[in-house]
Amino acid sequence: MATSDGHVLISGHAGVAGMVSCSRWEELGASICWHAEMSSRLHVPTEFRLLNPPGAGAAQIITVGEGKLSEEVAAIQKCMGSGPTGRTPLCSQINQVVQKIRAQAPQLRAEGKKALLVLASDGASTDGDVASALRPLHDLPCWVVIRLCTDDDSVVNYWNEIDEELELDMDVLDDLCGEAAEVTAVNPWLVYGVNLHKLREFGTTTKCFDLLDERPFKPNEIKDLLQVIFGSAGTIQHPDLGLEGFEKSIEEAQKNCPEIYDPLRNRKRGWVDVKKLRKSIGQEGGCVIM
Repeated sequence: MATSDGHVLISGHAGVAGMVSCSRWEELGASICWHAEMSSRLHVPTEFRLLNPPGAGAAQIITVGEGKLSEEVAAIQKCMGSGPTGRTPLCSQINQVVQKIRAQAPQLRAEGKKALLVLASDGASTDGDVASALRPLHDLPCWVVIRLCTDDDSVVNYWNEIDEELELDMDVLDDLCGEAAEVTAVNPWLVYGVNLHKLREFGTTTKCFDLLDERPFKPNEIKDLLQVIFGSAGTIQHPDLGLEGFEKSIEEAQKNCPEIYDPLRNRKRGWVDVKKLRKSIGQEGGCVIM
């Protein structure tokens, strides 16, 4: 985690955003602090667990979302300011979390809810078989997000193999730049902004987000995704009613949304590259992929 190959998005002069280099721990810390504040503001009960006891008198387990914004955020900042220590005892912590989710499962099912487990790591578990530790979640109401803090191919493959083996409700995420590259490789019309990345880190069971980096979207899937992104900024017309109207509705909605930072081009842009969208759905070639 101390390796200096991380990146964090900051605001500079006149609010212009940019990426700067940092350690993996600093990158993770910025993300954790954002999610902790969001959970606290939304009153979403969230438990943050460090794999190893931190220094500087910081707590190893911190709960937020109890209506104490300033205290909760301060505790998280102190915790993440302590620096990484020890090895990677993921299995021990996973086993404890599985027990808690199992105890809450009846209530979660009765309320139609799921627990969310986010694992942030830059390596493999050092205290056992992480696949075996995660396997009980298959029968529990739980969504899993793996937030990778490394570009090491062996680590990425390690977690992707676990994902394939377990067939859990799981999303394996790279950092912002890495995930943006993966998403735009198959869906080049989408500008993968930090807002979208944070939503996926926060955990969303909307399936289209999980598929973003796996294959090209069909027009109806593009419509569903963009409707979530644009929200009240505009209604996206169904592509079956005509691709010209579909495209115009996207352009109108985009006008009502502020531009976002594109981590691949290092500048602000709209969410959708309309020219690339037109090419992706086959309009220029005279065919429509349905």
